[in-house]
Amino acid sequence: MAATLAWRFSPTNSNTNDLERNGDAKPRDLEPLTPHTLPKANSRDRSSMEDPDGTLASVAQCIEQLRQNSSSTQEKENSLVQLLELINTRENAFSAVGSHSQAVPVLVSLLRSGILGIKLQAASVLGSLCKENELRLKVLLGGCIPPLLGLLKSNSAEGQIAAAKTIYAVSQGGAKDHVGSKIFSTEGVVPVLWEQLEKGLNARNVVDELLTGALRNLSSSTEGFWAATIQAGGVDTLVKLLTTGQSSTQANVCFLLACMMMEDASVCTKVMSADATKQLLKLLGSGNEASVRAEAAAALKSLSAQCKEARRDIANCNGIPVLINATIAPSKEFMQGEYAQALQENAMCALANISGGLSYVISSLGQSLESCTSPAQVADTLGALASALMIYDSKAEYSRASDPTDVEKTLVKQFKSRLPFLVQERTIEALASLYGNSILAGKLANSDAKRLLVGLITMATNEVQDELIRSLLILCNNQGSLWQALQGREGIQLLISLLGLSSEQQQECAVALLCLLSNDNDESKWAITAAGGIPPLVQILETGSAKAKEDSATILGNLCNHSEDIRACVESADAVPALLWLLKNGSPNGKEIASKTLNHLIHKSDTATISQLTALLTSDLPESKVYVLDALKSLLSVAPLSDMLREGSAANDAIETMIKILSFTKEETQAKSALVLAGIFELRKDLRETSIALKALWSVVKLLHVESENILVESSRCLAAIFLSVKENRDVAAVAKDALPLLLVLANSPILLVAEQAVCALANLLLDGEASEKAISEEIVLSATRVLHEGTNVGRTHAAAAIARLLQSRQIDSALTDCVNRAGTVLALVSFLEAADGGSVATSEALDALAFLSRSFEASEHVKPAWAVLAEFPNSITPIVSCIADAPPLLQDKAIEILSRLCRAQRIFLGNAVACASGCISSVARRVISSLNARVKIGGTALLVCAAKVNHQRVVEDLNESNSCAPLIHSLVGMLTSVETSKYGDQADKDTVSICRIAEEVSESDLERSTSVIYGANIAIWLLSALASRDDKSKAGIMEAGAIEVLTEKISQSFLQYAQVFSFVCNLNKMLVFDPQCIYP
Repeated sequence: MAATLAWRFSPTNSNTNDLERNGDAKPRDLEPLTPHTLPKANSRDRSSMEDPDGTLASVAQCIEQLRQNSSSTQEKENSLVQLLELINTRENAFSAVGSHSQAVPVLVSLLRSGILGIKLQAASVLGSLCKENELRLKVLLGGCIPPLLGLLKSNSAEGQIAAAKTIYAVSQGGAKDHVGSKIFSTEGVVPVLWEQLEKGLNARNVVDELLTGALRNLSSSTEGFWAATIQAGGVDTLVKLLTTGQSSTQANVCFLLACMMMEDASVCTKVMSADATKQLLKLLGSGNEASVRAEAAAALKSLSAQCKEARRDIANCNGIPVLINATIAPSKEFMQGEYAQALQENAMCALANISGGLSYVISSLGQSLESCTSPAQVADTLGALASALMIYDSKAEYSRASDPTDVEKTLVKQFKSRLPFLVQERTIEALASLYGNSILAGKLANSDAKRLLVGLITMATNEVQDELIRSLLILCNNQGSLWQALQGREGIQLLISLLGLSSEQQQECAVALLCLLSNDNDESKWAITAAGGIPPLVQILETGSAKAKEDSATILGNLCNHSEDIRACVESADAVPALLWLLKNGSPNGKEIASKTLNHLIHKSDTATISQLTALLTSDLPESKVYVLDALKSLLSVAPLSDMLREGSAANDAIETMIKILSFTKEETQAKSALVLAGIFELRKDLRETSIALKALWSVVKLLHVESENILVESSRCLAAIFLSVKENRDVAAVAKDALPLLLVLANSPILLVAEQAVCALANLLLDGEASEKAISEEIVLSATRVLHEGTNVGRTHAAAAIARLLQSRQIDSALTDCVNRAGTVLALVSFLEAADGGSVATSEALDALAFLSRSFEASEHVKPAWAVLAEFPNSITPIVSCIADAPPLLQDKAIEILSRLCRAQRIFLGNAVACASGCISSVARRVISSLNARVKIGGTALLVCAAKVNHQRVVEDLNESNSCAPLIHSLVGMLTSVETSKYGDQADKDTVSICRIAEEVSESDLERSTSVIYGANIAIWLLSALASRDDKSKAGIMEAGAIEVLTEKISQSFLQYAQVFSFVCNLNKMLVFDPQCIYP
């Protein structure tokens, strides 16, 4: 456009020094410049600079000549000829004509009203302009269609040719040419073209080709094309042209017939009645042009798809062998290009239509291999099979699925000794089609390896080819893995030898096979190293194709991850620069692979690499910083703290840059930076306790105000990592107070991922006592319970931790208990516990929260204790019981404390659960013996009493098998005299741990005078009674432990103080001395 403006508008400034320095100037050039001559001089100067070859000026002159009424006919003809020559020979002529507002209108006007010669030239110029789509639209909108149709209808052969050429050119807009579609439809172009074809013009051959070509163009875009075609008798015209037209016309005719038959199945009858089937089959022969053969095959495909009679007609005309020959023609005749592929696919689809589906064709061809009498027949059949396998798609799979295993077995059978070269070549071609078809290959074992082996086989020399074929046959016959098929190290050496001077495609296949081996087989990694594979892999990483670079980087990453010694070898091979290049310039997949390989390769802080990666963070490339940040994460995770803190160091610059890009405008970069910082802070406690954590915290808190879900998730994750050291870093704790209300809001987000990560951050923030005290209990409980129900395992673990840390810092009153009950927190914790691994952090956090809740306030009329829900749903206690048998002692203590609260309400169910859980009885006994916590001792004793009540024999057997009986008895006797445990026997603590000895509860007034409810340390007397009642060995052990003296002391003490257990003690004492059945039924 700028060049065009140069000849339409003259500049106003000039530099006279240019003229003064020109020593060759003529005298008139050196005349003083007046105000009138100055613009003219400048115009000449600028025009010579912007239009060095004079094209723009010539175009302008031609158009101006055409516009002038005073121009003679000859002058206009000459101008048109000159303009056409400029357009055809000079590139900038297009823009000059297109930017001239009068160019197209003048040309259309001449086409409409000029003499025949001018019309011919104007049509030619307009047709030439249509080479560019923008100019084509200008020509179309300029009103060219009516005069072109008039010229086409004229008696002049030259005029018809010129009009046909321009109509063909202006119709090339394709299916997206909506403007052209309206214009062609409105102007009735299609009926006129069919009419001219039917008339049989003098210059028939050329015009037929152009008109059928224009109709072909219009068929995909013009409204009402097919209706107008059928109405104009287009079918009869096409059938006639099928036999009389030239090859280029026949290609267009076959295309139109194919489309017409798919639009209207009734057309098939007309085609068959005109005996066109034989002609279409004839056009498949090798004597025709590739375009004609491909379109004829497409017509047969449409005909056989739409009409059952046509399928029989094609078969009766010996069409099946003809179609088979057409499918293998590209291979036999070394055809290439789009028409070769179209011929192969269309002919095979026609065969599939005739045979009942592509699967039938495949199976029939496979079966016919056994009946072939000559190598040539076998080769042709294999070629057709290769074509069928190539085009097999989901539609064919849905219609009738082929079994790729059977196909593979059939093809493998063709590999015989002294196999003719052509048969072997076609067999390999068919296998390539099989393994290259994603639908079929997905059902085969080792399909990727087989595909790559076939690729190498096609490019290998004789000796290498034989070795690779043997490997392929081992895989196909399921006689070993890829490593075994390649003969182990020998195969590795062969593949590495192909990495050097081989072609790019061969190199890709070899590297890809090595990649598969390094992914699946550990032996291959040392074999690659020992065979000298690292240097060529690094070389490919620098100079190979994109795919080869990615596979090479993957292999190097696998090698580094396998052995420190191999990693050192890769590092010494100077692979880092090439990986950094791939990280910067590779595909998204290549960037990811490079990042992972750098993580495996670099195990220590590398200043140069850190600096280069930091530079990539602020450079234009790569556009996405995701994988650069991943690579930096691994380096900064091992960088010395002193380097991280030293201003100006590479590590410090890197972490500071990461924090800065949190404020970038690109969402992906902000979120990824927050995620990477989270990973670094989570790994490095030392860094969390420095000022860097404080800087990151300030920047991340600002992101909590944005609306992006991804940023909110990753920002909360980063905060969760920083808050792991909130107790140690008081500066962080001070700033964290500002984040607390924001995190509470996010914890209630309707987006679960956002809410979950906010709860994780809150859980770690609650490690700080001050923050925990300021948190709003109800908001924490409700949001954490939601995550317990719906979140991921990590999120549920943090949710349990948040509840536990919240409860640890405050008194559990009725309001908090009511909130817990309404939210269903207890059952949510138990459900999470069931899914967690025993002894894991998740189990510990869940048990912590449940343990705090089990110590809740006494029940009131309106609010029941939080743990009471476990009594209402006794099946929910099973996961807690399981923790006693499997978990470490600390978690066992928590589980015992929780379950002991249910001994009164669910004695029988709890007893069965403890007795039936493998190892539970002995584990409880060990905790009663070993624990110094009175709550655990009494709670464990209560659980053993419940178990003994339902299965006394099991309790005794388990205690004896674990050699716990005697130590347990001593511990129980010690509990009766312990000051620490005796306080749990007070009446005020009876709600802590108690057991009802009878089915019905007694009244509160009778409780003081009965032994129906035993609580606190007095439960030890009950368990001793249970052990002594049916086991003489236990009774002897009780007496040896000094129980009689202790019990006697109990009896002699104040009756009022021990009213509740007085009778019970007396009976136990009597039992030990006289009657073992007097107390424990």
